[in-house]
Amino acid sequence: MAEDAPSSAPAFPFLRLPLELREQIYSYYFHPGDHLVRSTALEAKGFFGGVYHWDFDVFYVNKQIHRESKRVWRRENIFVKIATPWPSAVNHISSEGLVPIVCADAQANAFSGHHAVVQIDSPMQIVTPEHMVVMLADDLPLFTRTWYYSALSYPTLNERLNTTFMLRNPAKTDDNRDEDSEEQDQEQDGLGVPLAIQRKLLHPFEHVKGLHDSIFIGFSNTVQSELARLQARPIPSLEQSLESATDYLAAGDAALAKSTEPTALEAIELYKKAFHAIHILVHGRTRRVMADVFFQDAVTNGRYAGQTGVTVRVVLRLKLVSRFLAAYNQLARWDDAAFWGMRSVTILEESLNPDFEMFLAEVLGGSDVGMIYLRTGIAFWHMECKREDWMGELISYADDDLAGSRRLWDAAVRFLRHANKDEARSELLAYGVPRETVALFADVQAAKEDLESMVARDGSSTSEE
Repeated sequence: MAEDAPSSAPAFPFLRLPLELREQIYSYYFHPGDHLVRSTALEAKGFFGGVYHWDFDVFYVNKQIHRESKRVWRRENIFVKIATPWPSAVNHISSEGLVPIVCADAQANAFSGHHAVVQIDSPMQIVTPEHMVVMLADDLPLFTRTWYYSALSYPTLNERLNTTFMLRNPAKTDDNRDEDSEEQDQEQDGLGVPLAIQRKLLHPFEHVKGLHDSIFIGFSNTVQSELARLQARPIPSLEQSLESATDYLAAGDAALAKSTEPTALEAIELYKKAFHAIHILVHGRTRRVMADVFFQDAVTNGRYAGQTGVTVRVVLRLKLVSRFLAAYNQLARWDDAAFWGMRSVTILEESLNPDFEMFLAEVLGGSDVGMIYLRTGIAFWHMECKREDWMGELISYADDDLAGSRRLWDAAVRFLRHANKDEARSELLAYGVPRETVALFADVQAAKEDLESMVARDGSSTSEE
């Protein structure tokens, strides 16, 4: 007798779940982070921040699920359309600021689910802001910070720009009246858009200061006034930026000195804040150096008075990279230490010439540069000791001539030649590096004394008869 074909499993009684639980499921279904796509193909088009791709199949299950899920979609995903007259601006937003994009150009023109339009133009040019990009309101801070750093690099930028902020209520154009009724209990103004959403749309623009003109259409006067107060706050000065970075660096060092996993992680976050204070953004394995022009002035007060901002920033960068590597090594995250170390080593090697090497060693203090090479070498040494476990990581550096513990340590000796090497020796010994390697970092005076002692014991002489 033939076996009966297996029957399909009964459908899950989804609609029997409480509405609150169904809405939580819709929320997970639409969560933006799960729908952000990054790829080399997108990067080739300039979308380095990635592009969102949602699946809307849930809208077509039945009318009830369509109504419920769309309400959650509208409530939790607030969109804003940015319009500029410059076609390069779209790629600049994603490539420079790593801002995730919903859509651009023709798709953005057709998009109708946005709560606001931000039009950017110039009073000095008769141009139409026809190039558009749609982004999530949650990503607006990334966009406005990119604008902020552009203005630091080009101090007259904002005084040449007008911005028009236009509020709209996408629910008013939708047949689903549940969305309107849901917002009745929230504090509203004008178009029926809750003030909380209006603040989410406007407050990120606190970083955009000194515009030629700003026009608001539909936004609450209350929220406009709040934005004006935020924009009136002065940006941190050159001196304040350098002092803040130094304070975060010291706090990170204090945390790292406790030598525990939680404090090492705390130190990394403090070092990231120090980088951020001098306009260097660290996210994952990406580090972006912003606003170089801002640091070209001389420092007039504080602990760095009399020095140029550029020089102090370079010194702080070297110190922070060195500390980053120390923290990752302390956590035994050899791959991260190797990645960040080789990134800096590559930059240094590409810039090196005799004059610049002397500048690093004599003027900036070669100890931090030397410790970058040394700590990167420690990370490689540990991976080399367990080559089978780290083969993939090591292969990725196959074309790099310096990517090896001994080669990195030889380079470290070069930069540490005038420094006290106690820290270098102690650190190498703490990580179990063989003593014959540690001997590479003997102090010159100590080595000379050892040689003289050996000569005295042997009764020999170095002078010619």
